[in-house]
Amino acid sequence: MKSLVKVLVSILVFCVLISLVSCGQKSQTSNKVVLKCGGIQAVDDISTEAMQKLADIAKEKSSGSIEIQVFPASQLGAAINQVEAVSMGSQDMFIDSGSWGATFVPDKQVETLFFTFRDEDHYRKYLSSDIMQEFEDTFREEKGIRVLANNWVRIPRSVAATKPIRTLDDFTGLKVRVPDIKGYLESVAALGAKPTQIAWGETYLALKQGVVDACEAPMDNMYTMKFYEPSKLISVTEHQRDNIVVMINEKRYNSLSQDQQEILLAASNEAGDWYSESVKESLNDYLDKMKADGTQFIESDVTAMRERVAQKAEELEKSGLWAEGLYARIQAIK
Repeated sequence: MKSLVKVLVSILVFCVLISLVSCGQKSQTSNKVVLKCGGIQAVDDISTEAMQKLADIAKEKSSGSIEIQVFPASQLGAAINQVEAVSMGSQDMFIDSGSWGATFVPDKQVETLFFTFRDEDHYRKYLSSDIMQEFEDTFREEKGIRVLANNWVRIPRSVAATKPIRTLDDFTGLKVRVPDIKGYLESVAALGAKPTQIAWGETYLALKQGVVDACEAPMDNMYTMKFYEPSKLISVTEHQRDNIVVMINEKRYNSLSQDQQEILLAASNEAGDWYSESVKESLNDYLDKMKADGTQFIESDVTAMRERVAQKAEELEKSGLWAEGLYARIQAIK
């Protein structure tokens, strides 16, 4: 009889424990979190739509336990300020160019140099390479920022200027808007132009008022940010390939339940796939609208430009801007 009682008590205790664990897991998963997410692109930009899509996917898959509040168009400040805010934990997330990470991970400067990548295939393989993983690990360990997704591949960057850029010589003396990223500054200077740092949200006005003669940007942003309007001249250089990444404060990420982490990771990548396809699909429509508004498109001969920047890459590597042999490692990706 005593044995039977012990067995029954053991079964009862086991059931209670299982119930408590299940309730605990349910409570952990269902705790609602609100994440503040900033961006710098226009409200009607496809990347902003993708940010909202990420928020919608995360909300649906988490049954409402993840709410992402989206703040586009630099509402939370300039890009570099938002990255700093995510690092400090005063802002949860930031979604924009992966190149901003180069400000905090010196070796990442190599990817911000113009003409580093041969084509989209080369760039996509780089994004999934051990080199990129090393950069993202360093970013997380040293700045406390985790990259949830890097698959938001942008349209190649070209140049809107007050004159056509047909050859390398046409860059001479041009004041070109650049972000506060070393690789951009060095690239523009190597081409013979004058790099001028201006915040992304102030670029249109700088072009309109003649503060700068040119800016470079992804072709879709030429339309959504209206960079084409002041000069109605765009030179197709495709000098830079970059992406948009989803950043989150590491401590904030670790505060989420495992289910929420997995959902957020999946949503970030799903939104990235949607963005990459959607921006390509929309490009022809943007081009048609810019042409209808009188914009001329010039095909640039970039051969000499590519050679000039490659020479600069050698100089920068020797100066210690990034690790020795890193540029060659990227070029060797096939």
